[in-house]
Amino acid sequence: MNVNKLIGITGAIFTVFLYSCKPSIDLPQPSRGTADFSNYIAIGNSLTAGYADGGLYREGQINSYPNIIAGQLKAAGGGDFVQPLFIIGQENGSGYLRLTGFTPTGLPIITPVTTNLAIRGTTPYPGVYLLTKFTDPVNNLGVPGIRMSDLVDNTYGAKNPYFERLETDSEVGVKGYPQKVLERKATFFTSWLGNNDALQFALSGGTYPPLTPPAAFAQIYTGFIGQLVATGAKGVLGTIPNVTQIAYFNTKTVANIIAAAQAAGANVHSLYIKTGTGQTRAATNADLIVLTADSIGVSNPTNPQIGPKGFSPYNPMKNSDVLDSAEVGLTVAAINSYNSAIIQIATANKLGVMDINAVLSKIQQGNYVIDGIPLNLGFISGGVFSLDGVHLTPRGYALVANQYIQAINATYNASISPVNPAAYRTVKLP
Repeated sequence: MNVNKLIGITGAIFTVFLYSCKPSIDLPQPSRGTADFSNYIAIGNSLTAGYADGGLYREGQINSYPNIIAGQLKAAGGGDFVQPLFIIGQENGSGYLRLTGFTPTGLPIITPVTTNLAIRGTTPYPGVYLLTKFTDPVNNLGVPGIRMSDLVDNTYGAKNPYFERLETDSEVGVKGYPQKVLERKATFFTSWLGNNDALQFALSGGTYPPLTPPAAFAQIYTGFIGQLVATGAKGVLGTIPNVTQIAYFNTKTVANIIAAAQAAGANVHSLYIKTGTGQTRAATNADLIVLTADSIGVSNPTNPQIGPKGFSPYNPMKNSDVLDSAEVGLTVAAINSYNSAIIQIATANKLGVMDINAVLSKIQQGNYVIDGIPLNLGFISGGVFSLDGVHLTPRGYALVANQYIQAINATYNASISPVNPAAYRTVKLP
């Protein structure tokens, strides 16, 4: 969710022409403007940490957008940028998904990576494991799963293994996320908090956890950013993407599920879903089927008379399989409220704003082209989303880094060079 550049003879001819003409090209010198990049930190969730392909692993961390930004800030006085990298031998971290091939009908074969993990123990929660500690001071403070309410929970380290690995044993359950951020004494920061306050609701098909109330979101974020800027730090706040546009919700559609069933010879014309209000009805294109929905069209062996899953009103797709149209509306409304608060907080504190929806809309409309290849928001082939359909490929993270750099330059009269997204891979093919 890899495109090779064609260089060859054309590049050679251009190089000869360039040096024979000896043109004078005035490139802008990197400048920090009114910002101080000597101690840059990144605040946020899984997207900030470099999470990809359903897990946190070393390659994803190295290609995180904060690490990309930090590399560009170096030329304008940026300091070292320390990430809590998984060591070689444990480089696969929490484990992740890998594309290993395709079926004869063209469907992807996606396999979990289960070797060279960084797991050191279990937790009381099924499928959640303790990860190898990294307790040195870090600049990338991205914590997968963090929500706004977690900022006011000092016991959060005892609940989230990604944050727990960043804390010493004496800090776990005692020192909250804001304290870890403030003790880094940042001169500059980027923040991309708030995604999970809408995303987790949407990923669950609107079941759990609930959307964060906008008033609580604004209050907590206002207080946190106020503490941070009071130290003299400057920075950029990122807006929250419209998560209903991501590949996770737009790969298995109502139309293509019905079409696939008809192509296989089934006499079906409707897909039935269970909504968040408990209603069973025929799905419309306004209802979003989640990427992980399975067993569609399969009969229940213990009760076959109710019909195959999804194609009978007596055996509808589960509520958790679908973000129904009403839940879509609730999600979008919450995101709009969150983004209004983010912009207000940034304005009040004279901070920059990274508008992620501007670039997503451009990609969705087919207006974002790299090396002659248009990007899109599709699963695997689109170039932006990784194999979990939610998090980004290295190329996707490079796009985010450039959006932040653009905001930095505009807000602080800086001159930081963007990166070339074509230098970063998309989904790794078998």
